[in-house]
Amino acid sequence: MNDKLDIHADLFGVDGCKAGWFVVKQCGTTGAIAANVIDNFADLLDWKGANAIVAVDIPIGLASNGIRTCDTRARKLLGRPRASSVFSPPVRAALGASSYEDACAVNYAASGKRISIQAFHIRNKIAEVDDVMRTHHDAAMRVFEVHPELSFMHMQMEQGGPAHGLRESKAHAPGFALRHALLAKCFGSVIDTALAARRPAQASRDDVLDAFAVLWTARRIASGKAFYLPEVIETDAAGVSMTIHC
Repeated sequence: MNDKLDIHADLFGVDGCKAGWFVVKQCGTTGAIAANVIDNFADLLDWKGANAIVAVDIPIGLASNGIRTCDTRARKLLGRPRASSVFSPPVRAALGASSYEDACAVNYAASGKRISIQAFHIRNKIAEVDDVMRTHHDAAMRVFEVHPELSFMHMQMEQGGPAHGLRESKAHAPGFALRHALLAKCFGSVIDTALAARRPAQASRDDVLDAFAVLWTARRIASGKAFYLPEVIETDAAGVSMTIHC
């Protein structure tokens, strides 16, 4: 883990949403938290304005064979049933496919595997972040892949719960309530403020919770408490790290 991160940096928790990206920002100076929706991921990357740390729920680094060790390790840590929330991203060549069948064909030619429909639906967002990671020289020092279900698991552990992924699905009321309760202990009423201000046409309630979850991990990254999967960092053919931070 980088030991030169600024503990007073602005922190961002970012999750893809219908209108673009749902962003929760914690000001490094005051600690104040605000949420908003932005169109483009690259809009966050004004490094001269803030020594920012951006935690984002999106695959970063694309293996040429479609298999990332970080995903395998994350599934093992989460266990059933949450392991299924970690899906393998497409190979880079498949990001530009115009149809699901085309994407599967390209991916199969490169890796011997088709891609999931979930991966296909977020291919444009994967491509957005991938472009940033390959073209912004300091992005590797500022942008970190985080999986919210791993964040929730470690929140649960810190609050005295078991060391496995949450059993309840966030798609159902008990699972949503559990995740909300975990976040409320970390962020207080600001989580409810963000949920109340959310516009359904822009983002779902799950997007709000997931953005706060990865912001929680951004705090851990800034403080040096986070760890990463796998222990030995791997990079893809473009030199981009394939690492999930927890």
